[in-house]
Amino acid sequence: MTKNKCVAFATLLGALVLSPAVRAQSWSTIGTSCSPGVDSIGLYNYSNATFEFASGETGTIRTRCQVNNPLDTGVPKWSTLTAGFVDPDGTHGEYEVQAQLVRVNRSTGTTGIIKTLDSDSYPATGPVSRSVSFTHTFDFTNYAYYVTLTVSRDSTSLSPGVWYASLK
Repeated sequence: MTKNKCVAFATLLGALVLSPAVRAQSWSTIGTSCSPGVDSIGLYNYSNATFEFASGETGTIRTRCQVNNPLDTGVPKWSTLTAGFVDPDGTHGEYEVQAQLVRVNRSTGTTGIIKTLDSDSYPATGPVSRSVSFTHTFDFTNYAYYVTLTVSRDSTSLSPGVWYASLK
């Protein structure tokens, strides 16, 4: 390849890599960086990145994670919600972890769930990362978005928890 062709190729490659359409469009957060609701005060614990129950507590705990548009212009084309979690009983329901993508109308405050990932849909009983697909056109002008991470347990025998969520 001649020197001029190499320079032209490198310039084209650089333009493609820096183009917003080509860059990875993703959002992610760890469970401990989100904001637990007042309904979870005294019930939850942070263990490194994991949002989980405090010792001896049962019920349901929730934390909400703000979703921002990572693009300078346009909207992301996310279609997958992923979460890393442990549900010690798999599909049985005594323990459960959910990640929900939610939008809020900026004018009315009306909320709507876009997609829910539920640990009870998967038989794994150890730490896993699972994904669900969805179709949605994001509109950051008229809506705000967040992901709710919910952990439930009926017994203190085992410890469910969630350590991250992402949109891709």
